[in-house]
Amino acid sequence: MRLSLTLLGRFQGAVGGRGLALPTRKSQALLAYLAVLPGELHLRDKLAALLWGSSGREQARHSLRQSLSTLRVALVTSRVPVLTITHTGVVFDEAAADVDVARFERLASRDSLRALKEAEALYRGDLLDGLDVSEEGFEEWLRGERARLREHAVGALTRLASYQAEAGEVEAAIQTALRLVGLDPLREEFHRLLISLYTRLGRIGDAVQQYRACTAVLRRELGVEPTRETQRVYYSALSQGRSALPSPLRATSGPAGRVIPTGVPPRAVR
Repeated sequence: MRLSLTLLGRFQGAVGGRGLALPTRKSQALLAYLAVLPGELHLRDKLAALLWGSSGREQARHSLRQSLSTLRVALVTSRVPVLTITHTGVVFDEAAADVDVARFERLASRDSLRALKEAEALYRGDLLDGLDVSEEGFEEWLRGERARLREHAVGALTRLASYQAEAGEVEAAIQTALRLVGLDPLREEFHRLLISLYTRLGRIGDAVQQYRACTAVLRRELGVEPTRETQRVYYSALSQGRSALPSPLRATSGPAGRVIPTGVPPRAVR
């Protein structure tokens, strides 16, 4: 039986399909840290300082020993040993587990529509979303990893939206673009992409609302207005919307010299 770890979004683990029960957040954090950095020898002192740095040195070492014992028991049913634990450190065996972070990074680096769709599905949220262990060393590492993986996601989703639009999957491209705006609402290129996609489908009202949302967030967060490029895309959408409207009513002569607007059925004239 293999270990399966979901670290993008909320922490979830399973061995052979059965849920992995870890009693503390720090045991979850320890396993996640090792899984994100597989194949490396992580020294015990470094791990103790990372997750129990606010405790004394001996207490930190003791807490690490307890957590490693907890992980060993929880993973005992795994077909292949996931952790190699020695008196000096710990190594996570990537070949013995399925970790969504590793799979996401492989897929996000590819340039195929299928791979990027799979990467998009795997990115359920920030790394270890909601996991708070109140240790500055771990929190600093986590902030850096979240930012790194979010940038991978942004790159993958940007390419995915482009492929979807080229393939005529405009509705799917809109959903991808919405995720991009959610990941980084201050990036105007994502708003421009959405405005362009809405315009392509003739959804001018949605394009206008997206421009207004872009304007609002830039004013609120940065105190600036949209760039000329964003304004150009917006006015292009407005122009297309106007061109799709019916022509202005033209007057023609009706019976007895009465004026009938073009397009109004004669029976409507009394």
